[in-house]
Amino acid sequence: MQIYNVKSLVFKTLKSIPTLKNVSPSYPDKFTTFPTAIYKTTQRSYIRNNYQEETDTEWQITIDLYTDKGSLTKLKNEIIAKFSAMGFSNDVGDQDLNGVTRTVIVFSGVVDNTSRRVYQKG
Repeated sequence: MQIYNVKSLVFKTLKSIPTLKNVSPSYPDKFTTFPTAIYKTTQRSYIRNNYQEETDTEWQITIDLYTDKGSLTKLKNEIIAKFSAMGFSNDVGDQDLNGVTRTVIVFSGVVDNTSRRVYQKG
């Protein structure tokens, strides 16, 4: 059984948003393009079957959004809507970094590697 690749799902989902000018799994040396989304994923085994195959994987997705002009609210809401529709829950935080606005969205969910459905731990 193969673990579903949520990292590529995150990249494809973020790239589908035309407002985002830069999408990357790593921080750039210099921030020159805005708005920017930097993402990271972490995973851990949640359920294994009697053959020790990982049937369900717990995922955490962290997305840092940055802009140098205006608000990130509309963009944040669009990203939350896309991942919530998939079944992920979220927590949000933000801060002003000397002229650059940052919003952090952390999504979490358990992915059934067979059906590729997302659910929350019970």
